[in-house]
Order: sequence, then structure tokens, then C-alpha cells
Amino acid sequence: MNLVEAMKYAHIPLALNGKAGEEVMILTDSRTDPLIGQALAAAAFEMGMEPTLMTIVARAAHGHEPPKGAAEAMKGVFLLICATSTAMTHTDAVRGALRQGVKYISMPSITLDMLCNGAATADYQEVDRITATVADILNRGSKVRVTSPQGTDLVLSIAQRPCFPLSGIVHPGTIAGFPDGEAAIAPVEGTTEGTLVFDQTMHTMGLLTEPIAFTVSKGRVVEVRGGAQAKALEELWQRHGDDNSRQIGEFAVGTNPKARISGNATEDKKRAGTIHIGLGDNSTLAGKVVSATHLDGVLSQPTVWVDGHLLVDGGKLKV
Repeated sequence: MNLVEAMKYAHIPLALNGKAGEEVMILTDSRTDPLIGQALAAAAFEMGMEPTLMTIVARAAHGHEPPKGAAEAMKGVFLLICATSTAMTHTDAVRGALRQGVKYISMPSITLDMLCNGAATADYQEVDRITATVADILNRGSKVRVTSPQGTDLVLSIAQRPCFPLSGIVHPGTIAGFPDGEAAIAPVEGTTEGTLVFDQTMHTMGLLTEPIAFTVSKGRVVEVRGGAQAKALEELWQRHGDDNSRQIGEFAVGTNPKARISGNATEDKKRAGTIHIGLGDNSTLAGKVVSATHLDGVLSQPTVWVDGHLLVDGGKLKV
């Protein structure tokens, strides 16, 4: 793929969220294909925007902070796009930019294939409609139950927590992704109980070769079971995490009909009818868990009830 081909799709998140004359900062890192940042910057320039392209050394884990210089630069632009190998959403740097009214688009672990195919090619007005419908259900809900054929049986409270409709269209001081399509909410801390099984994909681990099972008590993972990838997760927490890395920080429903399952959590978790659970920081989602890490895991065939209302049936979204 060449620059001109990549620019065709790089235009999409920019056209959804910016216009001529606005400053946009594109942050990439040393593990991201350089063509992605170049395509975003070239597309922004072609649209009459004022792009700045900055590349940093890749962070050790999702949720780790960028360098101070990058964090300061984030605050002075209209639109911020983080096309980095690790997610920046749950960092103080991004939260500081949001407080300044910056529009933020998250593109963690983005690849050229993901930029130009699958979820990126969706009708984003339709994704916005679906996402808003799901978000409305979650905003009115108080209790969620999740089950799956792989053994998940989890209950959690979302009472009085705001749901974030992430549909690729972002407003000042808020967040979105690209590709996008999810309704995300921070469960009330200490309320999640039961068994959780990731069977599809997980941040850092990629496509799961065997499920990772968790016992959750009072909102916290107290036991991890599985094979080599479960062991790798424990080691990651030991090296790069903290005491709150095991907290249940996020519950989210995928809402993009074009999203594929590829082993990359950035797209997999957007697929309509999947859900993902985030472990660790949730303060960007109006929660109270502050952690150095935020790791998402995807369930492929969940069934979800919100106050007894069937929202997802075996991986099929009922909206």
C-alpha cells in the first residue's frame, strides 16, 4: 500500500471531526507503521488543517504515560489523534488535554489493514445510531448480568454511571476511536462478582489460543486461570502494573457491524454483539479506579441482560 491509498481512509476520522484551519496533533510511536502517521498528516494538510506529526518511543503497556513534552503539546490543539501501539486514553496526559476542550481520537495498535478495511469502512452515521441506542439503555440501567458458553457468569452495577457512546464522532473535551463502535461504562467499584472468561482477544496477548478465566470478588480479580497467555498476563501486571491493575474498570458493548475478528483488540472489541471488559484504570470513563494500566479482553458470544432486558443474545445485538 502506498501513501495515496492510505490517505483515502485517513481522511475519514478527520472529515468526521475537523475542518480547514484547525490544528491537529498526530501522535505515533516506534512500533507503529510510519505510513499511518504520514497518511493522517498528509490527509489533514490536504483538507486545509494544520497538522503536527510527533513520534515517541513506544510505551511498555497500555495506559502508560507519554513523555512530558508530548503531554504538553496535546493541550494546545483542536484535535488529537493517538495512533500508537499502546492505548493512551487512560492516561493523565489525555485527561489533561480533554480538560482543555481538545477532541481526542484513539487509534491504539492500528495497522494499515485496520485503517483501510473492516470497521473503518462502516457507515458511521449508522454506527452512531446503534451506539446511541445502546448507550441510552445503559444510561437508564442499574444492574448488568453477563453469561457466555465459555463459563462467564458475571453481575455488576452501573447505577448512576454515565455511558460513553464511542462512534467515531467526537465533541470538544470528549473521546472517540477509529475504527470505532462501542458503548462504554465504568461499573460501580466493588460491585462486580462472579466468573469472567475472555475467549477471543486481549490487549497485549492478541488472539487467545485458550480462554483466560478470572474469579472476581468485590470488583477485583482474585484468581487467574488458563495457559501461557494467562501466565503472561500475570507477569505483565507484575512488571508494569500496580495494585489497581486487577480492578474491573470497564464494561462495553461493541456496535460496529463491519468490524472483523482479527486478533487485534482495537477492532475486535468494536464488533457488534461482542462485549469487552477493561481491567485497571477507568477514571477517563468517570470511574474512580486510577491505575498505570488498562487492558481490555473480548468475549465473542456473550449474553447480556440490563435490568432483565435482553441486550445481547449469544453475540447478537438486540437493537
